[in-house]
Amino acid sequence: MRLPVRRSAYAAAVAALVANVLIVLTGALVRLTGSGLGCPTWPSCTDDSFVTTPEMGVHGVVEFGNRVLGIVVGLITLALVVAVARHRDRPPKALPLAVGVLVGVGLQGLIGGLSVRRALAPEIVAVHFLVSTVLVAALVVLVDLLGRPDAVLRAPADLRLRIGLAAMPVALAGVLVLGTLVTGSGPHAGDEDARRFGFDPAEVAAFHVLFVVVLLGLQVGAAIVLRTPAAFAAVALSITQGVIGSVQEALALPVPLVAAHVVTAALVVAATTHLTVRAFRV
Repeated sequence: MRLPVRRSAYAAAVAALVANVLIVLTGALVRLTGSGLGCPTWPSCTDDSFVTTPEMGVHGVVEFGNRVLGIVVGLITLALVVAVARHRDRPPKALPLAVGVLVGVGLQGLIGGLSVRRALAPEIVAVHFLVSTVLVAALVVLVDLLGRPDAVLRAPADLRLRIGLAAMPVALAGVLVLGTLVTGSGPHAGDEDARRFGFDPAEVAAFHVLFVVVLLGLQVGAAIVLRTPAAFAAVALSITQGVIGSVQEALALPVPLVAAHVVTAALVVAATTHLTVRAFRV
């Protein structure tokens, strides 16, 4: 019985990871289609209806659809916790991590509701996205724990590699935070009347690009030393993310490219976390 239970826990972790990346994309589409207030209140869609109504139009469908997906993500994460709890030979940190992700998903629902009640305040929208990236990173760690239960924690022997790997999360955090500041200062607010940060997007974008270059440099350095698929994947995704960002800026932020930029940001988080975990768990 133990092997199927282990497989179900691993499969549930992968499903939760995919679901949390997917909701990053649908959340971006809510904002990019101007549907952020498609349901003008929370937790119901309108004062008179829990679900969207024909009067809310397409924007109501988009926003309510994202809320439904949020519930699905919560159910998948709950199933993950149950599957990990049933796995008696689980790694010691697996269950607390799964429970933490479930709490985080619940917190995301509250943050999303707060963003609606505060008319898409950019700081709340930014936190909403950043928490999603933390959940993605945590799920990557959990997938590795369940997929390689016999791996042991051991720091790389190369001091330069250890320093680079330690700096990588800091650079990644800088990329993400500055990215939310750029987004919160530009168009695509989710509603035409939503408040913006008020920063100069070009100036903030310059710092954002600087952190992207630093992150990419650290990833390339790690790839040269490790020469692993995880390292090469992180480099490839960061380059892809940078190219998409440059092209979207040159083309005045078309919706498809902005959506691609957001979802690849989540993939960069996953790949960078995977690279780091693989380097320290051997």
